[in-house]
Amino acid sequence: MKHKILIGIPPTRHVILGLDELSGLEGLGYVCHQIPYSRNKWNISLLNRMYGVILNAFKVLIELYKQKPDILYLNSRLDVNGSLRDAFSILVFRYLYFLPLKIVIKSHGSDLSILKKKSFIFKKFAIPVLMSKVDAWLFLSKDEVEGLLKYKPELKNKVFVTYNIINPKRSVYSESFQKKYNLPKNKFKFLYVGRMVYEKGVFAILDGIAKFSKKEDCVFLMVGNGEELENLKSKAVELGVSENIIFTGFIEEVECDHFYANSDALIFPSLDEGFAMALFKSVVAGLPIITTQIRAAKDQLIAPDNCLWVDGKSGDSVAAALAELYENKALRNSMRYNNVKLGEKFNRTNVSEDMHTVFQKIYQH
Repeated sequence: MKHKILIGIPPTRHVILGLDELSGLEGLGYVCHQIPYSRNKWNISLLNRMYGVILNAFKVLIELYKQKPDILYLNSRLDVNGSLRDAFSILVFRYLYFLPLKIVIKSHGSDLSILKKKSFIFKKFAIPVLMSKVDAWLFLSKDEVEGLLKYKPELKNKVFVTYNIINPKRSVYSESFQKKYNLPKNKFKFLYVGRMVYEKGVFAILDGIAKFSKKEDCVFLMVGNGEELENLKSKAVELGVSENIIFTGFIEEVECDHFYANSDALIFPSLDEGFAMALFKSVVAGLPIITTQIRAAKDQLIAPDNCLWVDGKSGDSVAAALAELYENKALRNSMRYNNVKLGEKFNRTNVSEDMHTVFQKIYQH
């Protein structure tokens, strides 16, 4: 028998992803409803953050009584703020909701160092609540699961590796799109999509461009916003590569997705990722890839079949990969074929079936 699920979806990030999961689970026969399960804005006071967490928890509680689901499935993140919010909210659900309920959390990224924090609020409250009151915990890489099990091996039947759904139809080749963003037809287009912060390896990209001998034959698309954007623009001028780079600033996800079908390769030397959507959207679009060997990338990609590995702190490493990929057409074609094939793993049917398997397991324990 398929169960009824209430899905908590952040109202700003992962909305499309959450709706894809809802649609996929409905396709398997589940009855699904959604409710906002939000992250607080980073720039508000502690008091307002606490108020937001309390308000959101009780809104979910009201919806639980209204929908009476079998499973509460929350999209969240294992970090300082996320763990405190989730622990408080789960206590509310466990002690104020009096009907049978399984709770599943999907963690979109994690900072496993919080497991070792010695402060009372984490050691005696947040971490114990999450470990004992959650029925299943979904992570997006083996590294995260292995890291958690080193701390709490008894959770081996509660933690699972999963993926995100990626729909290839959301990225469409279009000459009008290329014209809109001034993408030259006669140049090889390297793409980066993500926040403009040091942790994403963006300064290594600029250093690599400066050392890449064929940069005049290419254009580098830097799509996204972030605290280092203006510094990156200044750095590009300093390195003499500003004419080779297009900084687009922030672009909404629905529009941004079309960059994958209108580019020739992805460069994504991030230092800290879980299941990077830019990376795996590129896989599904069949792009050749330059990236770092971390978490989900390490789980899913093989060099040189799917990608070239680089050091996200090294411009020399990035420059060497740019040259190898640009100059080797056979390598690019091989990556394109392999990545399209790999991308089928992340379609709606396969990911939803994996989630269904997890839901079955939690009812067996």
